[in-house]
Amino acid sequence: MNVTKSFESTVKEGQIIVPAVVLAEILFIAKKGRIPFGFTATVAKIEALANFEIAPLDLDVLKIAESIGAPLEMHDKLIVATAIRYDACLITSDEKITKSKAVKTIW
Repeated sequence: MNVTKSFESTVKEGQIIVPAVVLAEILFIAKKGRIPFGFTATVAKIEALANFEIAPLDLDVLKIAESIGAPLEMHDKLIVATAIRYDACLITSDEKITKSKAVKTIW
């Protein structure tokens, strides 16, 4: 399934929260050509779908990240902390995050 279809298929699934740090990672890897879609197109698609919310990287998220004891990389802790902050499940296939049990994961 392509990225556009993946985004559009979530409309019936409920609210999707996208941590700002995920968009920062997309910006970085898109510039390096490591993904087949760009940052601008991704943000435009997110903004066009009513069930997507971009979650800011704020002090609350940083405080939660600081309290996570699992040995995760900084970006991963920020993503996990955002899921905790919004009391949301995290959609990920990252084994370190899943094994950490810091947040409920789906994939």
